[in-house]
Amino acid sequence: MTLVPGRDCGDCTVCCIAPSIDKPEIQKASNAACRHCLGGGCDIYETRPPVCRSFYCAWRTVEIFGDEWRPDKSGVLPQIETEGIPAHFNYTTGIGLMLVGNPLRTVRQKYFQDFVATGIRNSIPLFLSLPGPRGYHAATGLLNTPEMRDAVARGTVRQALEAALLILRQWNFKPVQFANSGNDVSMPPVPEPG
Repeated sequence: MTLVPGRDCGDCTVCCIAPSIDKPEIQKASNAACRHCLGGGCDIYETRPPVCRSFYCAWRTVEIFGDEWRPDKSGVLPQIETEGIPAHFNYTTGIGLMLVGNPLRTVRQKYFQDFVATGIRNSIPLFLSLPGPRGYHAATGLLNTPEMRDAVARGTVRQALEAALLILRQWNFKPVQFANSGNDVSMPPVPEPG
């Protein structure tokens, strides 16, 4: 895998929190910080498991994402998607855009709308997702719909993205069922006040 020169994760730890991990060597609940993620970095970085060692978000690997797309700054965890690509696409990979910050604010950003519009015009498979509650799968939807293509043509991408976000917020989130066990690195949930 080739990384974009001049980019490093810095203090960004979004990938240490948002996704779930279910590998024999490590398990982590979605929307739970890894217990090794302390103070803006990994305390076992040099000996981290292979799944962590090999993961890079699309901001690190795809040049079309500018500096504003760094996940901790943009509120978006962009990922290369290889599953769920409908057969009618000419591409075997797509781009997932997981909204991890303030989702409504993110979809209202011009750079985000422009990125989606460009992807739709070029028939690049785009997926919008919203993390589920701790321990649940994310809600994910394909953005390449007739409604979104129409919105791109009419210049109403913002409204179409807000409608897509509303659908994701009403999702029937399903709990993650781990196939592996023995090294759950999920930080305990923070008790709610009250």
